[in-house]
Amino acid sequence: MAVIEQPGSILRTPRASWPIALLGFGLALIVGWLASQGHDRTTFVVALALPLLILLVRYPWTAVLLYLGLMPLIAVGDGVAGPETWLIGRLLLPVILVLSLGYRILGLSRSYFHLSLTDLAIVAFLLLALANIQLLSGNPLRMSTAFYDHVIIPIGLYWLVRMVEPREGELRWLLWLMVGVVALEFAVGALSWLAPSVLPSQWLGRAGERTVGTVRGPAPYTATLMVGAMLAMAYMDKLRDQLSRYVLFGVVVVAFIGIGISFSRGSWAGAALVIAGMLVFRRQLATRLVALFLVAIVGLLVVNTDAIVAYAGERLADEDTAESRLVTNNAAIRMIQLEPALGFGYGNFELFDESFKVRVGDMPAQEGSAHHTFLALAAENGLPAVILYLFPAAWLLWLTLRRWRQVTSRDPLHGPLLIGMWLALVHQFVIMNFMDMLHSSTWGTGLWWLCLGLIHVVLTRGSRPPDVVRVGWTTPPPLRP
Repeated sequence: MAVIEQPGSILRTPRASWPIALLGFGLALIVGWLASQGHDRTTFVVALALPLLILLVRYPWTAVLLYLGLMPLIAVGDGVAGPETWLIGRLLLPVILVLSLGYRILGLSRSYFHLSLTDLAIVAFLLLALANIQLLSGNPLRMSTAFYDHVIIPIGLYWLVRMVEPREGELRWLLWLMVGVVALEFAVGALSWLAPSVLPSQWLGRAGERTVGTVRGPAPYTATLMVGAMLAMAYMDKLRDQLSRYVLFGVVVVAFIGIGISFSRGSWAGAALVIAGMLVFRRQLATRLVALFLVAIVGLLVVNTDAIVAYAGERLADEDTAESRLVTNNAAIRMIQLEPALGFGYGNFELFDESFKVRVGDMPAQEGSAHHTFLALAAENGLPAVILYLFPAAWLLWLTLRRWRQVTSRDPLHGPLLIGMWLALVHQFVIMNFMDMLHSSTWGTGLWWLCLGLIHVVLTRGSRPPDVVRVGWTTPPPLRP
């Protein structure tokens, strides 16, 4: 029997309205109490959350879009800026995920979510990391909060994407949202060099040195551009409208230009690997990009932009930064060799790394934080934690290779989307070898798990038995004996 789903919602029957009513009543009480206490800003935010909550519970994919659309704007500080940061950054994904899982357990959900080996590896990683914090951290509460913000929230994004299992229409919403995010990040990045005075101060942390957009670092900035570019690439041949295809091609071009002006060598290396992959899977598009970049380089030389060319050359030849990172990474390796099983405790790398730094040849042992995501993770949590953290990516890669023909034959979008997301992950993997993403950017880590979630959804949908289909807005009639 075919299973026919109602697109856009995971709810199956009106019986699910009672949790919404209960939550709405509770929020109304909170709004009234806050208003009586004179908390105007918080009252406004919570009051706005009431209709949003109804929408989010009914259509959970909206929570993913809301998170991806707002986090680049509010992830600008080290602490909690206000109630909007709490609601979007800390509560939105977990609350909607728990509600969606509750619907799934109670039989009110149309979700096909099932546990897989990736989930077991993630749960094992989380338990191991939390035990590590309790055993080795000097301030378990503070480190647990940091771990929740920087690791658990991004993993929650992965689970919510799988729980909702977005359909093609919802993926198009994601596409156009990311087009807007790419446009925003590129505009802010360009203005940080051309007219920094027009930007808020929190977006100018490294103006004149690196391009960070609104997300505080060159690595998450370029990762954002690449995810948007790869989504645009996946849909470029899917859309029949010629104007939309030109727009998506422009997004790809703008994203790579933005990566170019990041002056981040790790981002450049990752982009080079992505272009190499595109030459294999999307040769025509890659050829156009390479030709445009060659023309742009020649143009820069002709119009006498010596400062830009000189700074790019300086970044490529910057030996001091490379030496400092080599010394720091060598210290991380020495820490791993001493404590390979448990590490030195989550968040403790900078407490111990200075004592493990030694001269490498003529390189001095300079001060500096971790510049390698996986070495820092192993030094703090042990090698088993790194293996568990990377297992979902490795397992999904194996499934992609194994089920490629089956999955891509089901839908012409599956192949381009898998290629795009894997290329985006290649870029992120490279930049993670140049900086510690887990501690520095919740947004950047979230993009990693977003790509894995989309890959998991495509593989799951493409491997599902053919008698399970999803069409129309109607529900199947009741079976009669």
